[in-house]
Amino acid sequence: MNILIQGQDENWTKQLKELCEKDKIYIYSGKSTQKTIQLLVTDFSANIIRKGMDKNIPFLIISKEDREERILEAFRKGAEDYMIYPVSPRIAKARICGILKRYYKTDVNLNDVYKNIQFTENEYKILDTMMHYPGKVFTRMELIEAALPEYYEGFDRNIDNYIKQIRQKIKAKTGEKAPIETIYGLGYRYRK
Repeated sequence: MNILIQGQDENWTKQLKELCEKDKIYIYSGKSTQKTIQLLVTDFSANIIRKGMDKNIPFLIISKEDREERILEAFRKGAEDYMIYPVSPRIAKARICGILKRYYKTDVNLNDVYKNIQFTENEYKILDTMMHYPGKVFTRMELIEAALPEYYEGFDRNIDNYIKQIRQKIKAKTGEKAPIETIYGLGYRYRK
């Protein structure tokens, strides 16, 4: 999991980074990164604007601002949690892990849900990845990075064909529409 941290103390961020890396949670700081981000940790004074892909990424506020109205405003804007600085990096890590667990990972088994459907290896990996993160919108490139082998050299538009085949196979076997939504301009999402 990748986390982008903005507006936080450098030493505090370094301590949090060391704690999180033990659990394969990688911290990046600054305005942006080339990595796919699963959580944004920011200071509310950064005045978050929720638009585009950002609106699909959960965020946690860690701020010195302790006025009730500002905290309520953060939750109205969609914050998963709000912590008042200073906060221990260990406590911040626990809150981060809780958000990631709630928001992303499920213990679903593709073989239990879609038994007797013969998926190709790439179709299986794409569907399995999406099922483990229901509600998350994946861009084509995110699906390639998360689900397909490192040596995959196909075009990102090939994801569209894989999704089409997955949908057709699920419909043919179950008679029901596959729970994969197209989020126009962004990518695909597996509905819970």
